[in-house]
Amino acid sequence: MSGLAKRIVNKVLPRPVATRLWSEAQFRERVARLPLGVPERHKLRGELVISLTSYPARYATLHLTLRSLLRQDTAPDRIVLWIARDDVAALPKKTREVLDSGIELRIVEDARSYKKLIFAIPAFPEAYLATADDDVFYRPDWLTDLVAGQSDNASAPPVITCHRAHRLGEQGPQHLIPYHDWEWDVQDPAARVPCANLMPTGIGGILYPPGSLHPDAVRRDLFETYAPSADDLWFYWCARRAGTLYRKVGGRFDQTAWWSSQKERLYDHNQRENDLQIAALVRDFGNPLRMPASAGGKAATVDR
Repeated sequence: MSGLAKRIVNKVLPRPVATRLWSEAQFRERVARLPLGVPERHKLRGELVISLTSYPARYATLHLTLRSLLRQDTAPDRIVLWIARDDVAALPKKTREVLDSGIELRIVEDARSYKKLIFAIPAFPEAYLATADDDVFYRPDWLTDLVAGQSDNASAPPVITCHRAHRLGEQGPQHLIPYHDWEWDVQDPAARVPCANLMPTGIGGILYPPGSLHPDAVRRDLFETYAPSADDLWFYWCARRAGTLYRKVGGRFDQTAWWSSQKERLYDHNQRENDLQIAALVRDFGNPLRMPASAGGKAATVDR
């Protein structure tokens, strides 16, 4: 449809209706282009759980993301949607219909974007947790690639796999280079082997093996102090404190977010916020590039 036609419809229809219509057209186009095969069972040594959260500003298109997660070539054992107690009543009919297709709704206290992981860790301590955003189309091979990046060797240390990551660098033992100077969305061979200098971004999806994060990962008093607006940073530090490395999988991640949803993204933060949070994390927890691999979660803990 032409840009003129879209502008006319946008003026005639209420914004939530227009958003849903254009986004459903996006979904149909991608489904037609990426047909689903026969889902296969994974061979991981534990349960495979897709975990995500949402909030009312994203509800108009949430059902589309959920439908894309139900169309994975690798079948998860469960998909869990974590919703804050005060936001449950606003869930629209289309989302509730998709939930009836086999997605678990779990009601929790609000913790913003952190809800997608901090409640799943204690609920499924032996599971592989694949986190997803709530406003993105995930290709049918999305979960397959994340799982394929995991080692078949039961004695190998856990490695966190991700579709999209930035490479950070340091300016001496106690300082990292500014966030805007990191290498964004790296694709080179060095990113495809386990390494410490990759920080995944949540939009692409991340697969956390059991025990890959420091126990402090779920401590609300800490993440609200050190990274209140940057869950990617907090979980990266918790992985490094546990001695866990990262590996990028798949090709360049196609960031297909639903029409207009980017105006309500949870994860858009300014440069200064990120650098202030990074400085605090380095100061009190250490330089993540100098933390040992396979440290067994014994790195420094802050008592509060």
